[in-house]
Amino acid sequence: MEAHIASTYAAICTIVYLGTEEAYEIVDREKTLEWLLRLKHSKNTIVNSGSECAKVRTTKPGGFEIHINGENDMRSIYCSLVVADILNLLDNAKLREGVGDFIASCQTYEGGIACLPEAEAHAGYTYCGLASLLLLNEVEKIDVNRLLEWSVNRQIAAEGGFNGRINKFVDSCYNFWQGSVAELIDIALKGRGNYKGEWLYNQKAVQGYTLLCCQGKNGGLIDKPTKGPDLHHTCYALAGLSIAQAKSMYQQLYVDKEFENKNAWENSVLLGNLVENKVSRVHPVYNLQHEKVEQAKSYYACLLYTSDAADDMQCVDLGGRRIIKKKKKN
Repeated sequence: MEAHIASTYAAICTIVYLGTEEAYEIVDREKTLEWLLRLKHSKNTIVNSGSECAKVRTTKPGGFEIHINGENDMRSIYCSLVVADILNLLDNAKLREGVGDFIASCQTYEGGIACLPEAEAHAGYTYCGLASLLLLNEVEKIDVNRLLEWSVNRQIAAEGGFNGRINKFVDSCYNFWQGSVAELIDIALKGRGNYKGEWLYNQKAVQGYTLLCCQGKNGGLIDKPTKGPDLHHTCYALAGLSIAQAKSMYQQLYVDKEFENKNAWENSVLLGNLVENKVSRVHPVYNLQHEKVEQAKSYYACLLYTSDAADDMQCVDLGGRRIIKKKKKN
C-alpha cells in the first residue's frame, strides 16, 4: 500500500492517545520528514478543476499532495502540518515555505476557505485552513472578520446545527468543523474572540441538535434525522458537542497549560444545566485531549534519536532543532 497523509494523520493521532513511550517510538521521524517534503509543492501547480470551476487554473506553491502524485487541497495541508507539529518537525523552513500564502489564496469572497483557489468556501476546508494557519502562527494572512462572519452564519436557526456551505442542509459533523472555528479565532486573538466567555454562536442550540436529533436508536450519532449512525458522524458530532459545551479558557489552556479544571461546571455551557450530558473537552486544533497533545509534543521535543546515516554524528538537525541521538544498546 502507498503511504497516504490522511492515514498518517490518523495513525499519529492514535499514537498520541495511546501516550506510551512504546507507541511514540514507532515513528521514524527522519523518514517522515523526508516523505512530507516529497509531498510538498514548491512551485506553481496546474490544476484541472473539472465541473467545480469549469476551467484549468494555476495554484501557488505551498500545498501538499495527499499522497505521491495525488490531489492537493486543504485537507492534505492540515494533516501534514499536524503530523509535523506533533513530531517536532514544523521548524523545517522548506516544510513551512509558502503554506500560509497558499491558504490565504483559498479564502473566497464569502469569507470562508475553499479546497483550492477560486473554489467554493466549505466548512471542512475552512477548519483545515484556519487550524493550519494557527500551527504556522500566520493567521494574519487572512481576513479573520470575514471568515468569522461566514462561519457563524452557517448555523441554522430552525435546527440549531451548522451547514457546511451556503444553502445546504445541517449536518452534525459541521458542529465541529464550524463550531471549533470560534475557539480557533479566540486562540488567534489571544482570548479576545468571545463574548463573556462564550463562543460567537448559539452553543446551546448546537447541543440541542446533537442530543435531541442526532442520537441513533441503537447507539452512535447520525448526520441528521432519518440517517443511520456511522463512525465519522459519531466522532465529529461528539467533538462538536465538546466545543459547544466549553467556555473560553485561553490563558489557562494555551498559555499556562493547566488542564485540571477544563471540564469543570463553571467552565462549561450546558443545555438545561444537565451535568450528565457533559463530555470531555478537546483541543480544537487537533481534536484530541489537551493533556495528551502536550505529553506527546513534550516527548518528541526532546526525543533521543537514532539514524544509521548519522552514526558518526553527535546530533542530527531536523528542521532547525538539534535532536540528540539515542545510544545503541549493547
